[in-house]
Amino acid sequence: MARFAFPLLLLGAVVLGWSAIFTRFSEVGPIATGFYRMVLALPVFLAWAVIDDRRAASDPPKGMPKTRRDVYLLILSGIFFAGDLTAWHWSIKLTTVGNATLFGNSSPVFVAIAVFVLFGERFTRLFLGGLLLAMVGAAVLMRESFSVSPETFLGDILGVITGMFYAGYILTVARVRQRVSTGATMAIGGLTAAILLAIGAALTEDQLIPITLNGWLWLFALAYICQLGGQSLLIMSLAYLPASFGAVALLVQPIITSLLGWWLLAEAITVEKALGMMTILAGIWLARRGTPQAVQGTAQDAQ
Repeated sequence: MARFAFPLLLLGAVVLGWSAIFTRFSEVGPIATGFYRMVLALPVFLAWAVIDDRRAASDPPKGMPKTRRDVYLLILSGIFFAGDLTAWHWSIKLTTVGNATLFGNSSPVFVAIAVFVLFGERFTRLFLGGLLLAMVGAAVLMRESFSVSPETFLGDILGVITGMFYAGYILTVARVRQRVSTGATMAIGGLTAAILLAIGAALTEDQLIPITLNGWLWLFALAYICQLGGQSLLIMSLAYLPASFGAVALLVQPIITSLLGWWLLAEAITVEKALGMMTILAGIWLARRGTPQAVQGTAQDAQ
């Protein structure tokens, strides 16, 4: 399974690239949208976790968490993800889409800093070059809609906080996936995030229930395509790939979002945007070449 980790990660990132489109068409508030993303997919994740746990009788690392430490890590991952969605959605409201996207995709930098400081992980020059190149590509891709002004300052800060929260999510999930199944990881983290997002939406938003059938369809698409599909693929791959590289590879998401904007919303793909896309892909390729083939930790079969 380890040899499929990188393709699974890229496929997950491609699927997750749809999340901005689905969120844009949501009829409920931004935090409520995040809540529905979690709660609608939760029954499937709970059933998945139970099935995995029953299959784990002969292979315990594939089942539910067996220690308090892993339970706490899963709860922490849910807290980070709830914070990520809340900060991201508010950032979109308070700044430009370009600013929110660029700052929100700063998680690779924070992941690299965290694993260096907390775990002593060392990086090759090729990896660091790939990370820098991919970030430059993201900046080029978003430059046309990027702006700096006092009016967008709060939204910009929330974009950076989004990147920090997502970095925390990737790090906690990458650690716990060495011992816990994908289903259990998504179920416990998703339940935690859903509770926090429900509280946040109830306290701050007025529109909590979609008013049309289409409104419900967008939320189900967000839950079952992005959360159940894309996020699960990401979690599977992190059992085998270092969190630092996983975060870099996720920079393919703004490429997908831009292509979908061109396809569905008639947003032009300029020469500059195309150059940014190619630069991101070149950075991901370099980061992959600069990532040791040895799997982080003692990864088991990703279920």
